[in-house]
Amino acid sequence: MGQPFKHFYEFGRFRVNGAERVLLRDGEVVPLTPKVFDILMTLVESSGQVVSKDGLMKKVWPDSFVEEGNLTQNISLLRKALGEGQNGNQFIETVARRGYRFTQPVRELTENDHQTLKTNGVPISSAQTGPRSESDARAGVQRYWLGNLKRHRAAAVAGLLILMLAAAGIIYFTGGVSRPANGSGSVIESIAVLPFVNEASDTDAEYFTDEITESLINNLSQLPKLRVVPRSLVLVYKGQEPDPRKIARDLNVRAVLTGRVHRRGDTLSIQAELIDVVNLSQLWGQHYDRRVSDILLVQEDISRDIFENLRLKLSVEEKKQLEAFSLYLKGRNYWNKRTEDGLLQGVDYFRKAIEVDPEYAPAYAGLADCYNMLVVYGINQPKEAFPKAKEAATQALKIDDTLAEARTSLAFIKHRWDWDRVGAEKEFQLAIRYKPGYAPAHQWYSSYLVAMGRFDEAIAEAKRAEELEPLSFISNSHLGWILFLAGKNDEAIAHCKRLLEVDPNFFPALRYLGLAYEQKGMHKEAIAEFTKGVKLSASPLMISLLGHAYAVSANKPEALRILAELDKQKQRYVSPYTVATIYAGLGDRDQAFKWLEKAFEERDIWLMNLKVDPQFTPLRSDRRFSDLLTRIGLAS
Repeated sequence: MGQPFKHFYEFGRFRVNGAERVLLRDGEVVPLTPKVFDILMTLVESSGQVVSKDGLMKKVWPDSFVEEGNLTQNISLLRKALGEGQNGNQFIETVARRGYRFTQPVRELTENDHQTLKTNGVPISSAQTGPRSESDARAGVQRYWLGNLKRHRAAAVAGLLILMLAAAGIIYFTGGVSRPANGSGSVIESIAVLPFVNEASDTDAEYFTDEITESLINNLSQLPKLRVVPRSLVLVYKGQEPDPRKIARDLNVRAVLTGRVHRRGDTLSIQAELIDVVNLSQLWGQHYDRRVSDILLVQEDISRDIFENLRLKLSVEEKKQLEAFSLYLKGRNYWNKRTEDGLLQGVDYFRKAIEVDPEYAPAYAGLADCYNMLVVYGINQPKEAFPKAKEAATQALKIDDTLAEARTSLAFIKHRWDWDRVGAEKEFQLAIRYKPGYAPAHQWYSSYLVAMGRFDEAIAEAKRAEELEPLSFISNSHLGWILFLAGKNDEAIAHCKRLLEVDPNFFPALRYLGLAYEQKGMHKEAIAEFTKGVKLSASPLMISLLGHAYAVSANKPEALRILAELDKQKQRYVSPYTVATIYAGLGDRDQAFKWLEKAFEERDIWLMNLKVDPQFTPLRSDRRFSDLLTRIGLAS
């Protein structure tokens, strides 16, 4: 848990006692969580030097796998505790692509100076920043209460009462003899999440069990004061019948989480149990039934329920951090649905996370992604949503310029709105460098690559996104889109059919399946898929696709009916680009180019696909087509 620092330092109005794990400002204690204190000491001991992010994470979380965002959040908490920004003060400098540097002059104190780090003559106990063991907890509670007793000089009766409270606290926190037999009064400070068991007969469900296990480990690692065993260490127990007590001894943990997953079609049934291995009692158990598309939400539900049963004692700041993270997970879950209601709920959750913690950078990135998708699915006009998306992504990067999620959001905007090919690719590559495992970065980079005609690279990136998020319908269906644009329609059809077997109502997969059918001349099948997609989403994008399918199948009356329906749309944004596809299908070149010009004026996001979109093949020989490609930067 906490690092064994033994030195004493002074900077500005602050003094640090490494042995007692205390930070003082003008003689007053500044409360810090254990991890935040460890970060402070690591930076202070390297004052003036750049400490790499990897180095910090290995120092502070030596036994756990945590994502970089966890470090960023704790750095933010430390900056707040130091009062960074007040009167222009800066203590911690972010060094782009390298790490952090403590900028204040630091003086190392002698042993004699140690006496000045006492409050009213009594050393501040390590119990205030979190004990490292049960024996430390007992000693820490005793020192804390005795310190209070000396400091306040209360009457003898009050002193006796304090000592009685101290004894009760020792018993409660360290598992003394008065603890209930089932361990219900004890705080759990270490846990191992064992690989969830796949009870389904199909091998595809193995993805779900692995993903749930990994996500729970990552989510629980966000909890302050909890040591979570890294995934690499628990994987050795996969496929074994678990012996909780033996595993707890092997991994040195107090509790283990076990679970079983059964998939039926698009529904997941999950049974999870939290076991206190001291006496092999069940602390908590719960059954969950969720749709596959709500996989992120069930992970958040399980994480929250586990946390409530661990009984960790969190500070106000820690609770705020946890609440913001919980709201962020909910926002990502709804963002993943890609429906109008889902995206709008995502916006709401991300805003709530920002209200809880205005310095929580991932929430700004999530907000940017929602605004981006509101344009993609015809809910907002580009000129309304993209500036908001850009503002949110920029704010995220002001807080953390290495946040891959924000870099990815900005890359999407540069590609689709700014038409900045060079800037977009640079941002995508930065995002992937900062967080190679972030699937949306690979997914949207593949969209950029395919628009540039770099088909092999695009397919490779789309497959990488699919590998990283095998449970994500968005990442999986996106590969169908890339295969379609690359002219691999048979592969696109087979891929989308597999997805729709799991969730028949996932309309992006219906969209890509219909497009691939259309290119193979299977117009009846394409119309059926688009019709279903229209009923599910009412999206102008899906309506336009249906209109184009009618047009190329020589059903002009229905194509014209669709055009009239789009003309009457008032509540949602109709992309001029998609209207142009219908006229192209009808063979009306003049009207097609008229609407493409309108798309150019509005900076329609789909214009970036013009170079490779097979729906515009009939127009490629026209001089106006090459002229338009030149003006939007796609001629080369």
